[in-house]
Amino acid sequence: MVVRLSMLFEAYTKTAGMCLGLLVFFGVIALLARFLRVKALDFNMSARTVFWACMVPGFLLLSVCLTLIDEPRWQLSHETLSWMFMFSAFLGIPAVMPLFAGAVWASAFRLLKTPVRAGSLVLVMLGVFALGCAASNIHDVVWCAAITDTYAQHQAAGYDLDFFVALGNKFGIAREVTADYATLGPCAMVMVLGELAVAVACFRRLGRLSRIVG
Repeated sequence: MVVRLSMLFEAYTKTAGMCLGLLVFFGVIALLARFLRVKALDFNMSARTVFWACMVPGFLLLSVCLTLIDEPRWQLSHETLSWMFMFSAFLGIPAVMPLFAGAVWASAFRLLKTPVRAGSLVLVMLGVFALGCAASNIHDVVWCAAITDTYAQHQAAGYDLDFFVALGNKFGIAREVTADYATLGPCAMVMVLGELAVAVACFRRLGRLSRIVG
């Protein structure tokens, strides 16, 4: 246990600036989602239009993600295939979820024979997107724990962490630090907290709007 705690401490020490930046980033988004009012979104849309505008691209994007996530045997470089996999697994699936959530949201309004409020739709889709990202990062936490013997040892990664490495570069963190599953896992925990905060802010705002309308 001492070794594992020391590994977590080491990861947070080396990525302190990045983790703080992530918390500030998600905190600002959560505050904006909770309190900012955008007058440009104060309009109604046809529930039928919203349903198809979400369902069609959601279906197509999901089809693409499920194809790329298996790293198809195309004549492409290993790095390119890895980037395609990363997009599909880490961002593609979370990006599909708000589209389907928007379709379901529109279906409910269609049954009620009322239009969809643009502002409420944005809150639903942003909140579900944040939940999707949190779920993806929880997968990272569990996967990294498994491959590092519950954060008891370092385990170097390849191209599959290039997104994370690129983020670390912005904070002056060396690739040797970020291209390590023992570093990704603890940082993913921070991202999960931030993403859940955004989701909670969106749904609380949505609940408040529903009470006002009701």
